[in-house]
Amino acid sequence: MQFTIVGAGAIGCLWAASLAKAHTVHLWTRSAQPQHEFAFSSLISDSAAKAPKILKLASNQPQLLQQSDCVLLTVKAFQVEQAIEAIQPWLSPSTPIVIMHNGMGSQAVALQKLPQNPILYATTSQAAFKPQPDYVQHTGIGQTWLGAINPAAQQLQLLADEFDKMLAPCQWHSDIQQPLWQKLTINCAINPLTTLHQCKNGELAHPKYQTALITICQEVAEIMCAEGYLTTADSLKEQVDRVIQATANNFSSMNQDVCHHRQTEIDYITGHIVRCGQHYNIRTPFNAQLWQQIKTMEQKAS
Repeated sequence: MQFTIVGAGAIGCLWAASLAKAHTVHLWTRSAQPQHEFAFSSLISDSAAKAPKILKLASNQPQLLQQSDCVLLTVKAFQVEQAIEAIQPWLSPSTPIVIMHNGMGSQAVALQKLPQNPILYATTSQAAFKPQPDYVQHTGIGQTWLGAINPAAQQLQLLADEFDKMLAPCQWHSDIQQPLWQKLTINCAINPLTTLHQCKNGELAHPKYQTALITICQEVAEIMCAEGYLTTADSLKEQVDRVIQATANNFSSMNQDVCHHRQTEIDYITGHIVRCGQHYNIRTPFNAQLWQQIKTMEQKAS
């Protein structure tokens, strides 16, 4: 297969390096360079794989975009509309589009901009880190879920199988909104708190953060139930605690965005909870407070 990956951040390069093992991969980036080169360190522990692998991939070539069998968008949630507009002139209406980012809320834009394309959403717990602009490290293995959000994409389950061969584990989900909500809960709990307190994920296991984590999970659970996904604050808190433990040495993406004076995805994470609360007339005061605090940090950092 021939893939175009839009966005050459840590996750985009992780999927590029993984898919390139058996497929043709073309990158679409914000630069006009016809080739994108980066070093990639995998998690494979054998001695032959310890040295980073140098990948040189074609980039920003409209003809290769036109020929792609699948396009994978790995940009930030607030960049989805701009990314779609950038590739749309060369995009076939039959080409499947996979969108992968933290948070929720970009689906309406994707469906409106691409009314004919098969559109899929993915959520992943695979972890990658970009210590330098041209160097990407695969830092953790996690579940990827893939699923359709429009009828045209319903028959593309085999795409999940292909992703699983290249970067396991990946599975098809018949209702992709469910894992998206699960991931949103984890992001709502971990990202704002680690950003406000400038700490690693593992520090949230400290007793002083437990009340905040429980309150976040309570508010999110109410919203999820209103959306039709029955859950409890206790079950969400258990999931959050497992991720805190599993990613104890990691800095959250939001933490890193603020440290590097970049825009965060807070509007599509905590902000999405607040907007849903307004829609359902459900109070979400703690998430609203976190949202405003991160927005203030963004403004100061810009």
